[in-house]
Amino acid sequence: MGEANTDEFFCPNEACPDYGKKGKGNIVLKEHYGKQNTALLRCKTCKKTFSENRGTPFFGLHTPKETVLRAMAVLVEKGSIRGTARAMGVDKDSVALWLKRAGEHCEEVTEYLLRDLNLSQVQIDEIWTFVKKRTKI
Repeated sequence: MGEANTDEFFCPNEACPDYGKKGKGNIVLKEHYGKQNTALLRCKTCKKTFSENRGTPFFGLHTPKETVLRAMAVLVEKGSIRGTARAMGVDKDSVALWLKRAGEHCEEVTEYLLRDLNLSQVQIDEIWTFVKKRTKI
């Protein structure tokens, strides 16, 4: 993971006055942990610590983030969990878990866009189409 840019993170503690606010200077790097050198961050306002992966599909996984991302890309090409598992040399249950987590995360993002940003489903579909096109460049 390397050195985390703490300005990109916000306090996930809903009781914290700085909850959800990026770039306030309240998030500091406490330490790194695990095989993947994941950053453990701390909010100076409420003193809570949290992983840089909290709130992402990667939280709690032992597999490197790059492997999961590569597997999702292969899944799009292969079209099957079993084929992706064979191509990646990983267990099919792992691929299924990663896909489930990615899908749940996409649902949360879509729900946020619908509810909090008051976008229509058509507008969200246009955003996802734009994102897909941009990632192919």
